[in-house]
Amino acid sequence: MTRHIADHPSPENAGLRLKHFLRLAREEGPHPAIRALHARRPATSAESRLKPLLKMLRERDH
Repeated sequence: MTRHIADHPSPENAGLRLKHFLRLAREEGPHPAIRALHARRPATSAESRLKPLLKMLRERDH
């Protein structure tokens, strides 16, 4: 009788395999998409975009 894959005991070295995989992934460095995202120019804040408009509205109301 065959057992379901979930019924089999997990290998004893599963934790070691995961630790090794994660170490290799860290050594490779960040994913190229992450590097490209960080290289982009930061977006201007909403405050800096709205400052001239708010100043104009304040002057108009006074």
